[in-house]
Amino acid sequence: MGTGGTGMKRAVFIIFLVLCLSFTLAAQTPNQFEAQTKHYRVISENSAEQAQLTADRLEAMLSLYNDYFHFDLDSLPARMKVRIFSSKSRFNDYLNRTIKQTRDDFVYLHYADATKSELLAFNREAPDFNVSLIHQNFIQYLRAFVPNPPLWMREGFAVYFEQSTYDPDFKTAVYKENLSWLETLKNIVTGQGGKSPIGLADMLSMDVESAKANIDVFYPEAWGMVSFLANSENKDVNRLLWDSINALHPQATLSENDQRVSRQAFSWMNTSFLADQFVSFVQNTRSFRGLVEAGMDSYSSSDLTQAEAYFVKALALRNDNYVPYYYMGLINYDNKNYRLADYYYRTALDKGAAPALTYYALGVNAYAADNYDEATNYLNQTISIDPDNFTDKASELLGRMNG
Repeated sequence: MGTGGTGMKRAVFIIFLVLCLSFTLAAQTPNQFEAQTKHYRVISENSAEQAQLTADRLEAMLSLYNDYFHFDLDSLPARMKVRIFSSKSRFNDYLNRTIKQTRDDFVYLHYADATKSELLAFNREAPDFNVSLIHQNFIQYLRAFVPNPPLWMREGFAVYFEQSTYDPDFKTAVYKENLSWLETLKNIVTGQGGKSPIGLADMLSMDVESAKANIDVFYPEAWGMVSFLANSENKDVNRLLWDSINALHPQATLSENDQRVSRQAFSWMNTSFLADQFVSFVQNTRSFRGLVEAGMDSYSSSDLTQAEAYFVKALALRNDNYVPYYYMGLINYDNKNYRLADYYYRTALDKGAAPALTYYALGVNAYAADNYDEATNYLNQTISIDPDNFTDKASELLGRMNG
């Protein structure tokens, strides 16, 4: 009896330990929320809303990618899988168990068995989350159809799409130009900063180790190469990109696809001519800051048409800065488009423009449009905010209206 009782106590104790361990593991493992679209399966440790929004975003991005590549989406053997972990530590734990490594950023794990391949992400603030997600998602998309694409195409397009935006109301992705590498690339092609460009033949045959060894040049140049081929005004240059995509073969190795692209797309183009075109394209491409500065210079020279063109391009890159809106207000005021001028001034104010100056501009614009009540209100606000600098100018206009 004594021995049996001891054995039973031991068994009960073991069951108790197992239950405690199970409860502990359950407490440590977050819930998983899953959402599916036609081509994606997203698993989030954070919320069902995040899983669904991410699945919808990636489905929209897929359509954007495929506007360039025209793959048969129905040929995908399985939905592409995405996991979003609740923390960086859980992301690293999963990577350690899976590949015995960790990563600083999101990563796509590719396997011959498509059902095992997955994009791994973790919680981080926007816009960094979206940039990293889009970068790795493009790689996931491309390798789902062509497991071994040329590195310049894989990484160049991944950067090219990074700033694209998503409209959840219409479930549509919109391409937005990414110029984050532009100034670096300009320094490279002009020989500044001590870095030399990678030659075309080397870019076309770049392997992983060579890319890592030249990482500071490879990434900006890969992005620049894709942007150049896609956006050059020379149709023969555009054709190089489409011929490169058509040359890809899903069963080819990296080296074989490199050779196919070199032979079928680039062999007929004069290398010196292409290099000159590339350098010219890079030097003539302007960043947001460059566009704003050019617009201000054109406005100062009274070239309103050219100034407007620069500011419109600047707003296409960034819509969070007040300067282009303020100058668009000035341009439309000069062109007597007072309603549009009012809209741009108001928007500039919302984006952080100096209140006294902007209210004065609104007052002058309203006065020109014969909206005296509005003009009086704006000018009085200007005086109230900055009496030292605007009392005389604003009072002069107020006197005209009251005279």
